[in-house]
Amino acid sequence: MAIEEHGRLGSRLYCPAGPMVENKAALRTILKELTEEAKHRKLDFIRIEPRGGITEKDLEKLGLRRSHHDVQPADTVISDVSGSEEEIRAALSQTARRYARKADNAGVTYSLSHGPVDIHYFIELIHDVAQRTGMKPMSDQYFLTIADSLFPTRDGGLLFAELDGKKIAAVIFYTDGTTMCYAHAANHHEYRNISPAYGLGLYALLFAHEQGCKYFDWYGVAPEGAPDNHRWAGFTQFKLSFGGQRVSYSGTWELPVNKMRYRLYKTALKVGRKS
Repeated sequence: MAIEEHGRLGSRLYCPAGPMVENKAALRTILKELTEEAKHRKLDFIRIEPRGGITEKDLEKLGLRRSHHDVQPADTVISDVSGSEEEIRAALSQTARRYARKADNAGVTYSLSHGPVDIHYFIELIHDVAQRTGMKPMSDQYFLTIADSLFPTRDGGLLFAELDGKKIAAVIFYTDGTTMCYAHAANHHEYRNISPAYGLGLYALLFAHEQGCKYFDWYGVAPEGAPDNHRWAGFTQFKLSFGGQRVSYSGTWELPVNKMRYRLYKTALKVGRKS
């Protein structure tokens, strides 16, 4: 899948988390097709995030250049949920099991929703996180679009942790039937002492298992060996505590189509970073 994008500094065809390729020859064929499409649409460059049997050296030989930033995270943690419920629970660290029990003992319950209207609970929670931490979430309209597009077809949904009738934590997930993705999460600060995120994380793994998924993708962690002060250090430790395995992809790469406009785009980025 390729998405046509127009930014202030340039236009492109973007393949999010793709394409999936077996080797360099397959990617060369895909790049040829993408280049023809980009030229037809008068776009400046192609942006891809290839996965599969490809190396950074292969990408460089095909004329690709690293993007100034990774759009989709290049590192993630993936849990195998194809085993039994007991095996899924056993994979958790002692800390994760303790915190999940703590939430259960406090009376936290868990639920599923495919109702688009329920996205407003998540929006309230993510606003609470933003106010507390200073992070900048996606727009409300972004989350509303996710709910309207994916929830009715059950390609996505919401998982909630609740206490005394109040939703205190939530996860937006996506699924293709094989892999379930932990796309967005938010927790109410007032209830941090009972650790609802851990109970909800375990519930998400078990739910993915019940749905027949093989994998649960925690979607986005700090690179291995990153310093303790990395901005993703906290939730990286949280995600790793559920026993999954680190997976690293090649990141985001670009192929110029209109070489002059692409050079102007890269120059403008450099100037913007220095100013």
